[in-house]
Amino acid sequence: MEKNSHTLSRGAKCVRCRQQAEIHLPSHHANFCPDCFLVFFQRQVFRGLKKTPVHPSSPVMVAVSGGKDSLAVWQVLLDLGYCTKGLHLDLGLGDFSEESLERVADFAREKKLNWGSFSLSQEFGFSLREIDALLKGKTCASCGRLKRGLLNRITSRQGFQTLVTGHHLDDEAGRLLGNLLGNRQEHVRKQAPFLPSPHPKVPARIKPLYRVDVREIKAYNNINTIRAVQGNCPFTKGATSPHFKEALSLLEQRMPGLKRSFLYAYLKEKPESKPDAEYGSCDLCGEPAFGPLCSICSLKKRVLSKIHSKSIVSS
Repeated sequence: MEKNSHTLSRGAKCVRCRQQAEIHLPSHHANFCPDCFLVFFQRQVFRGLKKTPVHPSSPVMVAVSGGKDSLAVWQVLLDLGYCTKGLHLDLGLGDFSEESLERVADFAREKKLNWGSFSLSQEFGFSLREIDALLKGKTCASCGRLKRGLLNRITSRQGFQTLVTGHHLDDEAGRLLGNLLGNRQEHVRKQAPFLPSPHPKVPARIKPLYRVDVREIKAYNNINTIRAVQGNCPFTKGATSPHFKEALSLLEQRMPGLKRSFLYAYLKEKPESKPDAEYGSCDLCGEPAFGPLCSICSLKKRVLSKIHSKSIVSS
């Protein structure tokens, strides 16, 4: 197993079987051997999934980017007996996207899993690089909206009612901190590890990894020899979410368990979310929308407007 910050010196005992421990979890005040750590990890995920109405026999679509989080959530769902299909959205980012696709394909082939890959360019009409060149800025936010919308549409189109994502404890705690500091109360109210379907064509969403952090996911992947894509998307530069996660990680070093306490306290006392405005239909594509246009068509309208403006200037 790859050595990381969880690895202990000889002599430490596993809290479960009393054999030599190799993984140290400061936030749980516990040490584990690799086998017992897998049991711990699966139980953490299972405890979270128990709070959702989705039964293991119900097919779920798993959004798989090829990164460590999405492959880990796919693996642990298999460990727990869930019926799954993988969904990969190819962002068309050259070598990064090619390696991402390769990692998903290798994982699925090794475990004989059903999956499908879809192109953002084909689904939306423009590549991420084209969007970035035209809109010049906030590409990460635009990509996030696109991915959410397209993953929902493809999941529904494939006949699935539930979409699983690999968001973990660090993601959720960092997002909560950012929304609280930004006073984005509408986003705070909607944050939850399970979001029920608000419309027949919008799947429910589950975040099974919200009880485990990024270091635990890395340890889990090391034990299972899961090969994930290395590096980050080139458009993450300028995104604000990593700063909030970094701030919480710094506090976590001084106060182990703080991230969990912060997120769990919110979830325990979470105010009841007010229902969204009633869904209508997008004037252009007919998909569910709160206004005249859905988020995808609204973004496409902005892109086309930029292209039109450039053509007028060049002429």
